[in-house]
Amino acid sequence: MVLKANAPKEIELNAADTSSLDLATPRQGRFFARSRGWARERTQFVVLMLIPPVVLLVGLIALPFLIGLGVSFTDYMLSNPPARFSGFTNYQDLLRAGEFWQALRLTLLFTVVAVAIQTALGVGLAVLLHAETRHVPMLRMLYLLPMAVTPVAATFTFRMMFNPSLGVLNYLLGLVGLPPQDWLGNGDLALISLLLVDTWQHTPFILLIVGGGLASLPAEPFEAARIDGASAWQTFTLITLPLLKPFLAIAVLFRAIDAFKTFDIIFVLTAGGPGTSTTTLNVYAYKQAIEFVSLGYGAAIAIVMMLIVTIAAMLFLRRTRLLSVA
Repeated sequence: MVLKANAPKEIELNAADTSSLDLATPRQGRFFARSRGWARERTQFVVLMLIPPVVLLVGLIALPFLIGLGVSFTDYMLSNPPARFSGFTNYQDLLRAGEFWQALRLTLLFTVVAVAIQTALGVGLAVLLHAETRHVPMLRMLYLLPMAVTPVAATFTFRMMFNPSLGVLNYLLGLVGLPPQDWLGNGDLALISLLLVDTWQHTPFILLIVGGGLASLPAEPFEAARIDGASAWQTFTLITLPLLKPFLAIAVLFRAIDAFKTFDIIFVLTAGGPGTSTTTLNVYAYKQAIEFVSLGYGAAIAIVMMLIVTIAAMLFLRRTRLLSVA
């Protein structure tokens, strides 16, 4: 093996080969030892830098999860302390409860419809805003504004708009001769109202990711399609959408996880009502844990929600191969 004094990296990579010390000159030996010291210091530095995020990760994610998991195996009720170990009783009661299955169906319906509408709107707006015209930058800023608004503040604004007596929506319906609607008091309309607010708030997220994807697409396939005489629809369906697949998959995954655990919009607008027509799993868990002070049962609902989201995300990633290494 030949040591090169002007190639520190090569020497550092060969630091484990102690036989090279015997062949090195005294000067090269000192440089070799110093390189091993640099490697040791670099390893110590990396370990020190990793300690804070690992501690933070354990403190903010792993520890609360373990506490919640432990509480879910108890009959912990704030009105009747102390907590006693109850095994899988909470989970058995949960699977037998009709309210749980109704909340699960409603959560899945809300998630699927919201993500489908927002993806279609987000892709359409991103394609429209992809053109480089004079007004496009201002329109992009306007479309991204809902993301800058605090969700609770936006929800309270919509709550005033949905007011059956003073809301602007019923005023607009009156202008076209339609009767006023009880947007949040009717079970079917309440769910539609929630979807409307969620779509207004989160469609810009899809727009942002898809817009970034469009800006990064290569120009060659589009030039070839133009030369071959492909129509705009053919170019969009056969070239644009396939190339956007990774960006769409990421946007749909993030949005679906967020929609599945939506709480603020639902709680502020309907609190799960009227009746249980808008009680999703998150609201159901809140009512059980906070309003009915059954912390063990509420923790079991939260653990089941986490398992559903984790399994669904893993299946989605496996299906789309987003994390696969080429």
